[in-house]
Amino acid sequence: MNSNIISLYHSSFTGGSKNTSRLLNYLSNSGCHVDAYFFEIPQYFTDTKSNIVPHSLGSQNIHSDVIDSSAIKNYGIANSIIEDLKNKNYYTLFGEYLFPYCNILHDVKNQLFNLHNVNPKLIIHPVGSDMWQIGPQIKSRVKWLLDSPLVDTILTYSNCFINEIKEYYNIEKEIYVLPPVIEKEKFFPISINEIVARKIHLGFSDEDFIIHHHSSMKKIKCPEIVLDIAMKISQLISKKCILIMVGPIPHNEINLLHLNLTSLGNNSCFKYKTQLKNLTILWTGIEVAVEYLLQISDVELNASLHDSFNVSLMEAMACGVPVVTSDIVGIKEHILLSNSGYCFPTIKLNFNDLNTSLQNGNVKNKYFDIDYAVSAVLSIANKSNSSANMGEEGAKYVLHEFSFENASREFYKHIS
Repeated sequence: MNSNIISLYHSSFTGGSKNTSRLLNYLSNSGCHVDAYFFEIPQYFTDTKSNIVPHSLGSQNIHSDVIDSSAIKNYGIANSIIEDLKNKNYYTLFGEYLFPYCNILHDVKNQLFNLHNVNPKLIIHPVGSDMWQIGPQIKSRVKWLLDSPLVDTILTYSNCFINEIKEYYNIEKEIYVLPPVIEKEKFFPISINEIVARKIHLGFSDEDFIIHHHSSMKKIKCPEIVLDIAMKISQLISKKCILIMVGPIPHNEINLLHLNLTSLGNNSCFKYKTQLKNLTILWTGIEVAVEYLLQISDVELNASLHDSFNVSLMEAMACGVPVVTSDIVGIKEHILLSNSGYCFPTIKLNFNDLNTSLQNGNVKNKYFDIDYAVSAVLSIANKSNSSANMGEEGAKYVLHEFSFENASREFYKHIS
């Protein structure tokens, strides 16, 4: 199908942004003309062959809490996009993250319609932080945007997140699932021989048990809980235990736990090392080639307090790595359906309580069944055959369920 798509979203490390780039790139290579607007062109477009036409809006000091249309106009952002669009043929506006991105596109559509008699379709894609971080502070504004008659379609990652949005914001408008996509050329299982060779190349032993955690390391991701679980596991298994932390270095949590960081220099794929009695923690910083370390890992461990989906868990499953996660993630139903891991009990907070807990810095251990999580990881460590089966089932499931074909088919339903 030939269509024109105008997109505006966050150029960051986050899973949602990576996923949107993947999907739009696939659409652009399949006949769609895609223009993508960013405040800063993301690394993805310099590392990947793409037919997407990127546009820089400049590195302006704009944040997710900029919600006032007049403030947005002061940046000239909406007007800049409108000038590019007012003489173009039929197209769809697609935004991810309500504020400021979807809000800007809402303003763009409003002006195009009122000033130029142009009426493009507007598709918005809210993500988790829209709801639990920004939402409780400006609930009426979020509801106004979701309910706006100018918004033609609302898409998001999972059925459980749809239910949360509808309940908290009292939304009657239909919301649809747009499944995430996996890059099967990057995320796939490798052979035992390849795993052994890569482990040795990185200085590991073949017998080392490797726990992998990949996230933005924000408070919502609870990296300190991941560290706590890994420390407990390291005391209970006979193998040497390695924890690989992939993402921005969470210095606050590191300081709270009184951990020391040793720099590993520029010749290592790890930036820092923390050596404890029974556990070696390796910190990568923002790692572009996530799959290189993920493919040799024994388990992906996640302890987030909220996830509209969790792309990192999907990537782990695609690599044949069993997953252990808090049971509030949007991907939970897929983990259970595919028997590709364990979901440990977690107290589910509504958006108000979640926001308050994170703002106040409350101790988070009370929200998680830590013992269950430890037992789940130990089961993976001690039962190699069943763990391998988990990994195989997860890889097959993700390859089928989260293909570019499935996602693009769903997306085309809403732009045709």
